[in-house]
Amino acid sequence: MKIMVIVPLLFSFLLSSVDTCAQSEEKTAIRQLHITLVSPDIDDQDFWGDVHNFARASAHSLNIKFSVLYNASHHGITYVEQIEQLLNTADKPDAIIAVSYRQQTQKIMKLSQKYNVPVFMINNELPLETKEKIGLPRTKYKTYLGHIAANDYLFSEQLSTFLINKAKRSQPGKIINVVGISGSRTAPETYNRNLALRDVVARDSSSQIYQVLHADWIAATASRQASAVFKRYKDIDVMWYASDLMALSAIKTLSQQEERTVISGGFDWTQQAIVAIKDGKLDASVGGHFTDGGFALVLLYDYFNGKDFSHVYPLFNYSSGGVIHAGNVDQFYQLLTKKNWSSVDFKKYSRVHNPQLKTYDFSIQSLLEH
Repeated sequence: MKIMVIVPLLFSFLLSSVDTCAQSEEKTAIRQLHITLVSPDIDDQDFWGDVHNFARASAHSLNIKFSVLYNASHHGITYVEQIEQLLNTADKPDAIIAVSYRQQTQKIMKLSQKYNVPVFMINNELPLETKEKIGLPRTKYKTYLGHIAANDYLFSEQLSTFLINKAKRSQPGKIINVVGISGSRTAPETYNRNLALRDVVARDSSSQIYQVLHADWIAATASRQASAVFKRYKDIDVMWYASDLMALSAIKTLSQQEERTVISGGFDWTQQAIVAIKDGKLDASVGGHFTDGGFALVLLYDYFNGKDFSHVYPLFNYSSGGVIHAGNVDQFYQLLTKKNWSSVDFKKYSRVHNPQLKTYDFSIQSLLEH
């Protein structure tokens, strides 16, 4: 009789143990996510190609179903229209990664809320005129989960200071004359980059700005504008460009037309720019923000798998980066010219896979050490 009582109890205990283990496995099961990066660009070339490819490597490492939705027109209006088309489908993604446009960003937040699809913003900050209306992530718009962006003011301040100081060293005592060729007026980063350039010059009595033009990120336009200002001003010392693409295009054009050489630099850390710095054709590039999309995927991966990053990481944070020039280019050369992102184990950044991590180390140094 005792045996008959004990056996059912033992059987019941074993069943209970199996059930508990099953529940535990279910809780720790990794969910496969579907995430779309809505790109402001038309293809995988240049800077945005770097953003896309770094994110693709991150998605592959984390087993995320990932896609890039390109914006064929470059305009903010069509960008928002494409987001709505994407979210208004049966196969809508679990989350989107997006960028800001002036006069359009709040519409993105409203669409995210309307379709209950979280959005993670990258690359640039919120437009100045809508910062207060939108607020920080998870305040006024609960589906606005987080934000990683270039500190465009700081990046521009660093680049502008470097270029002007280099020109001063080569021409002691001379007033340094600066021309800027910037991006699109509808991009929040343009405002911040231009502002920093003007502030650096305003604080320096030995430099002045001749002109700041806008080339809308188009290389051919930047080349035409550079040619025009070189004819207009005969003593330019520094050419400041809001992208490496525009800088390299203009430098190539000017080298065919002018014997003069000036100190030049751009933004983005593109492969071509790093090679040009190494070869002495470009003086500097500031960047690091090509990593934003890939690291945003790590945060979303953890969020959807029960490790909300908000407990250990700022809801808004700036990208890691800085100025690359002839003095430090060797440190970054292999990383940024080979771009072997498939060799990076992005799981090492995840708190789902590494619960002991106290925060997230998304530094460029961490990539150099991978």
